Amino acid sequence: MLRDRLLTSVPLGALLLLVPAAAQAQAAASGSLLPPTAHAGEDSQPAPPTAPATIPASRSSDATDTAHASSPVADSTAAPPPPAHDGQFEFGSYGRVQIASDLRGGTGRAANIVAHGTRIDEDSYAELELRREDTFSDGIKNKVVTTLGLFPPFFQFSGDALQNIGLRNLYDQATYGALTMWVGSRMYRGDDIYLLDWWPLDNQNTVGGGLGVAFPATSWGETSLALHAGMERLDNPAQFEQIPVVAPFGIGTVNATVLDRPRMTETLKLTQLVRNSKAAHPFADAKRGFKFILYGEAQEMSAGVYTDAALGTANSTQTPYPAQSGFLIGGEFAYWTGERDTFIQVFARYAHGLAAYDPLAEPTTFAADRTTSGANEALFAVGGNWESGPFGLLYGGYFRYFTDGDPQPTSIQTYDEGTFDVRPQLFFGEHWGLALDGSYQARYYAELDPNTNAPLVASLWRGGIIPYFSPSGRGSYKRPQLRAIYAVTARNEGARALYAAQDPFSQRSVEHYLGLGVEWWFNSSSYP
Repeated sequence: MLRDRLLTSVPLGALLLLVPAAAQAQAAASGSLLPPTAHAGEDSQPAPPTAPATIPASRSSDATDTAHASSPVADSTAAPPPPAHDGQFEFGSYGRVQIASDLRGGTGRAANIVAHGTRIDEDSYAELELRREDTFSDGIKNKVVTTLGLFPPFFQFSGDALQNIGLRNLYDQATYGALTMWVGSRMYRGDDIYLLDWWPLDNQNTVGGGLGVAFPATSWGETSLALHAGMERLDNPAQFEQIPVVAPFGIGTVNATVLDRPRMTETLKLTQLVRNSKAAHPFADAKRGFKFILYGEAQEMSAGVYTDAALGTANSTQTPYPAQSGFLIGGEFAYWTGERDTFIQVFARYAHGLAAYDPLAEPTTFAADRTTSGANEALFAVGGNWESGPFGLLYGGYFRYFTDGDPQPTSIQTYDEGTFDVRPQLFFGEHWGLALDGSYQARYYAELDPNTNAPLVASLWRGGIIPYFSPSGRGSYKRPQLRAIYAVTARNEGARALYAAQDPFSQRSVEHYLGLGVEWWFNSSSYP
């Protein structure tokens, strides 16, 4: 039987190989310089002919081509019609890998004590993105984006072949004229502060969809509006629970979903872009520009009941969770010169209730009614970059006021915090550079220090030196960048008190970090 198949498949395979060769030979004999049909897939289009201008009648595929070929005088200047469809696959990536020693025989650890600390000692992380981009007739564009996130520890540092992988993007986005639509699972966010690795205004991880429209440019600039609705759900007892129950048919048990409380999120973003256009010329230099952003967000979570079935469903205890809600309002101003990535950006926002908490974190303290109605957050942040000649300066910082849902006057979850980081750089030629990094961060708690009976204040200073090589040229945002890193951190007694007594960080006031690192980004939807 196998022999018969082999005898059948060999002549068939030979025939398939001979068909393209025969077609090319026939085309050469007839004088046609048309390339053979592409074999990349159904979306591939044959390349337009270069000569002769007249398409032979034997290769014409419709009446228009036939009429043109039979014309006594061919129009050699006529451009070929544009393809009805053009598509390609694209690959992009963001990544960083760092390894360091604490100069005491252990590995270097991140030493931040605020929510959004400096990134000089951050963990490794990478994203791999594959997307399909298509352009159809009538100017319709579409892209399908898939992004995988690779979280540490990696195999060489754990010996475990099971890698921590997260699906960061899986969505489709279509553009029709001024209208943009998308649906899927997405990192949906705006501008970041690089030195803090943080998106201060809008930073959603959502499964949902969005709609955006770009209005015609006027003398006031270019206006766009974007809205989005989606949900996040964490795998924890406050949002999702399944318990085993007796199967309705047969024997054994089945899982019944008794708690399902996703966090619903709706956002609205208005962007006003001011730069030179056909409608206005506000700047003598066409590279300059600025933008204003107004942003609003609403969040809701339904009521539910958690069932503790540890002792069996017959003896289970129940914990009710009330409905939750919150809102966030904020804005951003950004100005750029258009020269060597020089810009400044300023953010401000206020959040209340559920929206004051990170969407990927569950509130742990509540008011008497078990809601987050007492939670508030106010935030101001700034970031930017300046470059001139062989010098550069990256900077970023923020101040944040946060109160949790607990009405008690003292709470470890109520605090004021902030940080500021500056990174001056000196460029040596086009590919080498030396950066110095200096930062201060502090958190003031509404809690007494057990050692001093005074309000708990945690703070630290950090300094670092980063020599690096940049293959793509000089500049703060040129990547890839291969670097050596040394950082020293000095923490006060309050900062040491944040760690358990058994943790070496609670015992040491000075921390060292010496290591190597690399960072890259290219052709990524998440990091354009």
